[in-house]
This record gives sequence, C-alpha cells and structure tokens, in this order.
Amino acid sequence: MDLSELITSAHAYLGQFDYDHYPVCFQAFEEQCAPFFTSLGEHDVHEAAAGLLERLDKKYESLPRRERKETLFRDRQVLALFLSPAAARSSESARAFADALREQWNRKYPRTQYLGGSFEQILKGFDANLLGLPLRKSAKRR
Repeated sequence: MDLSELITSAHAYLGQFDYDHYPVCFQAFEEQCAPFFTSLGEHDVHEAAAGLLERLDKKYESLPRRERKETLFRDRQVLALFLSPAAARSSESARAFADALREQWNRKYPRTQYLGGSFEQILKGFDANLLGLPLRKSAKRR
C-alpha cells in the first residue's frame, strides 16, 4: 500500500482517538508503515517527503472544495498523531523523513501547520489531573 493511501485509510483511527484505543490504532499504523520506513535508507528523505506531498496534492485537487478542506484537515491529524510518532520510533532516516515532510507541509499549508510529537507525549496528553490527583479512568475499568 502506498503511504498516501495508508494516510487516507488511517482516517478511520481518528474516530477512536482516546486513551483506550489510541495505542492499539497506533500499533496497527506503525506496523503498516514499517516497510516504508525500512526502505527509506535507500532514498533521499527530502525527495520522498516531496513525492508524498505531491501525491496528496493530486488527491486534494480531485476533490470538491468542501471535501478537500476536510480531507486536508484529517490528513494533517494522521501526520501529527500517527506518522510522525511512528517515524520517531522507527529509525533515524524515518525521523528525518517525518521532519522533512512536516517542514514541507508547513511551508505549503501555513494555515494548517502541525508539530511533531512522540507517542509518549500524545498518550500523556490524555492525562487529566485535579490538584495532582489523576482523574483519567479507562473505559475498560469503569
């Protein structure tokens, strides 16, 4: 599966973005990206990032305006919540690819920029504390 298709198929994970489901969805996405990340050592990461951005642009151009905006927003979420953290855990070349992609994306779409983060940072974002006491309860433990 092409990485642009993988990003599109990961839109389904966004509906399950919570403390209980994110780790499972992330692991599935990470496994699907592994072949691409291992192949990056052979390619220039900036060219690979530009190629992915070009394929995503072609997809956006074929969509109606309203759908284009929504797809762009969802793709940005997948890049920030799944692709960048998966690349950071994979290899140095994968991390460089994710950084190059983020820089190129932010330059091309300045109104829809995103930051790179790690899986641990994102998972920690689900923590809720009141006066230092954890409030998070897993849906599985309720």
